[in-house]
Formats: sequence, structure tokens, C-alpha cells
Amino acid sequence: MCGNVDILFDNLFCGKNEVIKMDLGAYAQIDALEEIAKANNIDIPRIRGYRLMKDEEPVSKEDIKLMIKDSEVSVVKLLCAAIPFWSTKPECWEFSSYTDYIKDFFLTKNKEGNYIDIRWDRIHGWKRKVLKFEIKKRKRKIQRQYDIWNKYVGREDVLYIHSRMGGNNWKSFEGKVELTHQPWFLDRVDDAFDSTYCDFYARIKV
Repeated sequence: MCGNVDILFDNLFCGKNEVIKMDLGAYAQIDALEEIAKANNIDIPRIRGYRLMKDEEPVSKEDIKLMIKDSEVSVVKLLCAAIPFWSTKPECWEFSSYTDYIKDFFLTKNKEGNYIDIRWDRIHGWKRKVLKFEIKKRKRKIQRQYDIWNKYVGREDVLYIHSRMGGNNWKSFEGKVELTHQPWFLDRVDDAFDSTYCDFYARIKV
């Protein structure tokens, strides 16, 4: 996969095939909740789903820690596949037997063949510095996404909107100032696992 892509998250990939990460639970509720959005004058481009926060559950600290831990391996996998090698802003990602060999060198597997941990003893110098920095960024993004989610869980007056307006899609959107100054706007956060998506939180009438 080549191109100027503002993503460093292997949740976009499954083996050698691209897989888009989307909130399918929110997607399934588009028809049921679209009228609520319209009634509150919520107009966001590229909507991919809705959730009523009054019906949702908080994400526990333990689950957040698990996601952060799993994400560390994810960072290494894409650094191994990056072209140029170990680049945080690659021109391409190569998925081949050669990049599989590199992953096997820097990561450990379980009995099922899934990567589960980092071989820190094999990562030194500039590669170690880059990896630690990327892990720190990933941790911050995951923590922020679920802190905001937990902030609004249980609120009857909040609608969650999943949209394909994250990352560069948001940066290039000319109407972002107007949108964030709408009376319904509460919060917006890029998806920590696929930054082309983002989550909006909107105040609704009850």
C-alpha cells in the first residue's frame, strides 16, 4: 500500500489485505438514529454511525491498559513493514515474506502464531528511540479516545457520531471552524486505531 497516508496503525491491515476499521455497532444504528441527528440540526460529512450514550457502558481502566499493551506490538509491525524501513511517515508499507521475517526478528509469537510481545533486547539506538516515541503517542491517543467516551457514557442528552472525518480528512475540511462552533458540538476525537475516522459528541434535546 503506497501513498501519503497519515496513519501508523496496523488495525488497517489484516495479513496482506487492507481492512478498514469502523464502528460497526454505530453503523447498524444509522437508520434508527438519523432522525435524532436531523432534529438537532447535526450535519457532519461522511457519517458512518450513531450511538445514544445513555445506552452505552464505560470502558474500564483494565481494558484500556490491554488495548495500549496490544498497540505496542502493532506499532512494531508497521515500522517493520514501512518503506523506508522503520519510518513513521512511510511512502509505502510492504507486506511480504521478507517483512514477515523482520517482524519475527523483533517480535515474539504465541502458540497460535500471533505476535504478542516486543524483543526489546534486539532494538537499539535510533530504532529504540523511534519506537518508544511512537508507543508514547499511541498510548496518549488511546487514553484520550476512551477518556472522552467515558466522560459522556450514560448521558441522555448526548449523541455519539462516528465519521470518516479524522486525520487529514479533518485537516483539509474547510468547514471545521463553523462545525465546532455549532450549539450542539461537545467534543471531537480522532479514532486511535484508524485516524481517518473520528468520533463527535453532540448535545441533543431530551
